[in-house]
Amino acid sequence: MEQLFPGTIRELQKTIDKTRSRGTLYQDVGSLLGMFAFTFAAAYFNRRTAFLGSFVLCLGSVSYVFYSLKTATDVLWMLPLMGFATLSCFAGYSIYFPEIFPTRLRGTGVGFCYNTVRYLAAPFPFLLGWLSTLMPFRTVGVIMSSIYLVGIVALIWAPETKAQPLPED
Repeated sequence: MEQLFPGTIRELQKTIDKTRSRGTLYQDVGSLLGMFAFTFAAAYFNRRTAFLGSFVLCLGSVSYVFYSLKTATDVLWMLPLMGFATLSCFAGYSIYFPEIFPTRLRGTGVGFCYNTVRYLAAPFPFLLGWLSTLMPFRTVGVIMSSIYLVGIVALIWAPETKAQPLPED
């Protein structure tokens, strides 16, 4: 087909690549702003409220973007929104995890919390791919975004650490 319409296919691919590149940039800018916003929210309110807001934003924005992203123009505003929400909680991990462990276990505890989730999340891209063979990709993306509900429920047991002294032993 490329031989029949070489200019058209190349131009289409160029447009796709440019849109992907810009989308990544916009998502990263949104992420940076989201991390700053989380830091301010955690300081102004408290840690649990900041995480709750972040997880609710994650659930809403990821679901919305997977369901609604259809044009290159959508990339301009949807991906920064999604980046803002989905990476804001990473700023919270840097604040919260050191505050819940005593000094002698702080490095190990932070490393354990931060990295264990990586191992737990490792099979999910395969699950996404498998589910995509059974139903539309957009539907699977919306279903998979429900993982943020786990974070929301986990907040029930999360101790509040704002204005608390660091545990010493």
